[in-house]
Amino acid sequence: MKKRLAALMIQRHELLEKIVAQRMEMAEITQHWQKPLAFADAGLKAVRFIHDHPGLVSGGIAVLLSLRGIGIAGMAQKGWRLLYLYPSLFSFGLKFLFAATRSRSTGKNNDANA
Repeated sequence: MKKRLAALMIQRHELLEKIVAQRMEMAEITQHWQKPLAFADAGLKAVRFIHDHPGLVSGGIAVLLSLRGIGIAGMAQKGWRLLYLYPSLFSFGLKFLFAATRSRSTGKNNDANA
């Protein structure tokens, strides 16, 4: 019985040493792949953001392209000019925005009450 127990203890000790060696090897492998996987993860986050918010991304690109030629001051001047030239367009936009946000909020309240 003691020989069997001693053999099991030796086998256990060898397995523990093997586990430590495998952990060290895994640490080296993961350290090697950490930067490429972080880069791929950032790319996936960017793709998900573009997929979830296409209007925001395309609007941002449009703003950047329009700012490229005239700058922020020119954009403000043009916006101010348009505000005075087309006040009805501005008020229509606000009415549309209010209606769109109002319909969403009332829909949520109806769902909560049901």
